[in-house]
Amino acid sequence: MASRKSITDATAASGTAEQPSGDRRQDILNAALACFAEGGMEAVSIEMVRQRCGASVGSIYHHFGSKEGVIAALFFDILAEQSQGVQSQLAKSKDVPAGVKALVMGYLDWVVAHPDRARFLFQARSVVAGGPRAQELAAHARERNLALLAWFEPHRRAGVLADIPCEVMPSLVMGPVQSYCRAWLAGSTGMPSPKKYRDTLALAAWKAVAA
Repeated sequence: MASRKSITDATAASGTAEQPSGDRRQDILNAALACFAEGGMEAVSIEMVRQRCGASVGSIYHHFGSKEGVIAALFFDILAEQSQGVQSQLAKSKDVPAGVKALVMGYLDWVVAHPDRARFLFQARSVVAGGPRAQELAAHARERNLALLAWFEPHRRAGVLADIPCEVMPSLVMGPVQSYCRAWLAGSTGMPSPKKYRDTLALAAWKAVAA
């Protein structure tokens, strides 16, 4: 079987080496997401991604190194997009109840708007956690949690939030909506869109942490 290096070298030697455009990386990731959505994580190969986007095998390996590299790059790009969307909703909040509501609804609305991307995040997390970028994933989780703790703590000290450890609050606020969305994305029979329970989940989150 030809090695990754031999494939890349052969492509270059043939005179058909691809000249990547500025959007080539994103083209590959878009194609990969479409392949994963259609075929599942395990079944997709680099060749399937190549056929989908028209990139050379050498270009894909140049940008990402492996299939696992494609998964990790796509995972972190989507995770950053999701985090920014939720954070922007939180930043607009006028008071604490609105902030808790923003966390829940910002997440829920993003999932409903981008189901393939959200489903990929759930499916790919274990792959990334077991790969070479595991420390980066752990660092991202710490940064996210610290940001939430920094937001919750002043309100807890002021008596607006329940006097419970701030470390618990993100789970109380986000746990139910994440659980429902995950089950919905997995295709659980008879589950309505999370949109139907948008207000219910937001209210439950507020009641879980309100003083």
